[in-house]
Amino acid sequence: MGKISSMRLTAKVISIVGILVSIIVGAIFTFLAIRIDNQIQENILATAQTIYKNIVTTREWVSNYDGVFVKKKPGEKPNIYLQHPEIFTTNKDTLFLKNPALVTRELSEINQRKGGDFLYHMASERFINPANKPDDFEKLALNFFADSAKTDGRQELYRTTEIDGKAFFQYFAPLYTSQSCLSCHSTQGYELGDLRGGISIMLSVDRYRDAQHSNIVFVVIFGIISVLGLSILVFFAIRRIIISPLRIIEEATRKIQKGNFDFELNLTQKDEVGKLARAFNLMRKKILQSTSKLKTSEEKYRNLINHSLEAVAIVDLSEKIVDSNAILEKLSLCSTEELQKMPFANLLGNQRKKLKKRSFMDSGVEYFESVLITKDFLEIPVEVYKIKGFSLDEKNELTFVYIRDLTERKVIEKYSTQAEKMFALGQLSSGIAHEIRNPLFSLTNNIEYLKEKSCDKEAFEEVYPELKYGLKRIQKIVSTILDYAKPHEVDFKNINIVEIVEKCVSLVKKQFEKSSVKMVTKFANGNYEIQADPHKMEQVFMNLFMNSFQAMEAHGILTIAIIPKNRFLEITITDTGKGIPQEDLKRIFDPFYSKSHDGTGLGLCIVQRVLDQHDAKYEVESEENFGTTFTIRLRREKG
Repeated sequence: MGKISSMRLTAKVISIVGILVSIIVGAIFTFLAIRIDNQIQENILATAQTIYKNIVTTREWVSNYDGVFVKKKPGEKPNIYLQHPEIFTTNKDTLFLKNPALVTRELSEINQRKGGDFLYHMASERFINPANKPDDFEKLALNFFADSAKTDGRQELYRTTEIDGKAFFQYFAPLYTSQSCLSCHSTQGYELGDLRGGISIMLSVDRYRDAQHSNIVFVVIFGIISVLGLSILVFFAIRRIIISPLRIIEEATRKIQKGNFDFELNLTQKDEVGKLARAFNLMRKKILQSTSKLKTSEEKYRNLINHSLEAVAIVDLSEKIVDSNAILEKLSLCSTEELQKMPFANLLGNQRKKLKKRSFMDSGVEYFESVLITKDFLEIPVEVYKIKGFSLDEKNELTFVYIRDLTERKVIEKYSTQAEKMFALGQLSSGIAHEIRNPLFSLTNNIEYLKEKSCDKEAFEEVYPELKYGLKRIQKIVSTILDYAKPHEVDFKNINIVEIVEKCVSLVKKQFEKSSVKMVTKFANGNYEIQADPHKMEQVFMNLFMNSFQAMEAHGILTIAIIPKNRFLEITITDTGKGIPQEDLKRIFDPFYSKSHDGTGLGLCIVQRVLDQHDAKYEVESEENFGTTFTIRLRREKG
């Protein structure tokens, strides 16, 4: 990783140095190239101006002498556009008159024949000789100089153009009428100072362009060599001064990452890198001290957590468990990895009973009772303390959670409640006596009546059903009280719960068939073997079935479902009866609490006791006018 970082830093330095040197050198050589190009352009212009001046000087000399006479050459013809183009000498020689325009044209032709790279031409809007007719550029120039308001003092026009694939520099400068010119051109209406025409010069610029191209090639090659040379020099300088010391610091950083603080960073430079090295050494020493303190603190924290008698969890702002102790793992049946993958809220049930804060608790502490749901979906009653604003390592705003198992306390509370119920049973004995007294009073009266009317068979038949019902009611009340007050010992056996349910269904089926109640059983595939007391389980199901039958008032559907789960069997008994009001749900297990006109109020008390003896979990869900569901979860293994 360090080598990769170093390579990336080196590449960055090379890139930055190369870019900066390229920009600087490129800017310098670009400026030089532009300057050379401008100088070439100035040289071309200066050459054209020199040629123009030479032509003007020659023309002026010829004009000052009103033209010159030269000896006729064989085949040469006189200038027909002159008034006196030729004269004859006494020696019979013929002399032709050469005016400035003719001299200008002939000099240009001579230059062209000798292979010169320029030519020139006399142009005028009021030409006499068609050879002096202006081309498009010359017309443009003559019009420009004719309008003195536009010239702004300019005495020349020039441009670069392409002719037959060759580049030419076109130069044009005006000619104004002088005193010497009037001898020939006054007849054309010219006056002193009038624009009479101009000299057009064409220079071949191929030679200049070749020189320019050579300069550009030279600048580019020299620039590349300069960039490479300067980049290498700057790179090695930066590498020696900056990169190599930084690599040493990087290596030291990797040692710290591995937990090695026992070394010294030896960099004696007095520049910024040296200051960085000294600051790094100081930081290393402080980290070493802080790490030592953190290790001591963490050991204390670990000892506190691991030796706690309660389950402990550390929760962050997102409710994720970041740490826990072995007791929480044992309580929830989850490993450390499994706990750290789930939100803390998933461990607790939805219902929470808020408790009054203890006197030593501040406002940052949440204190409540709930149930802890194990990996096998078993519910364990717990007491929870949540202390917020806790910090650990680099994590802040953590919550320290203590979870206390209330299973034993709930068992004690249950037995205490049961004892209170037994005490209440004694207090309610007077009520039970009252319940027995009324049937006994009726029985006594009817017996006396039979004694007096024993000879009357019809009278006996009339009172006998009432007598029989009273005796049965007394027997039911007394038997129920005896079962509740003196329960039989639990005899655990290996039983099939489906067989017990089916037996109970068959016992009540005939009574249900006489009404409009339909019984539906749903048994999923699986193993139904458990350790339980068959007689007591029959009591549970018979009581629940009869309660459902009474709640449905002889019409409805009773559904019995058994679903094998991981470590328990889940049994649900659902009816479509009148349901239980919410205010009555919390009292349904109280002794002698019944809304039925002929109920004893002890059926669900017996159900509760049997289920507690089997260490079963149970719950009741009911909605008034929409029925009731009684759910039982029986462990597959006893205990």
